[in-house]
Amino acid sequence: LSASYKSSEKYDAPKCHPETRIAVINDIMGWAHSDNWDQPILWMHGPAGAGKSSIMRTVAQKSDEEMILVASFFFSHTNCTGG
Repeated sequence: LSASYKSSEKYDAPKCHPETRIAVINDIMGWAHSDNWDQPILWMHGPAGAGKSSIMRTVAQKSDEEMILVASFFFSHTNCTGG
């Protein structure tokens, strides 16, 4: 499945460099571990090139390592089919 964070089509997909974006990654991981069902969805937003995909790939990897990853889906403009 090419939308998975582990997709072979996304070889060496961008992730955060070690020791960067620690505060935002910790905030997201805290949300993921939270039992607060008042906020069941985390909406990541920001301008193009701000690093949203890198942050979320890092979060997906950490979640997978902790065995709490339920799903991940990443869009890629290099894998488009016209219609």
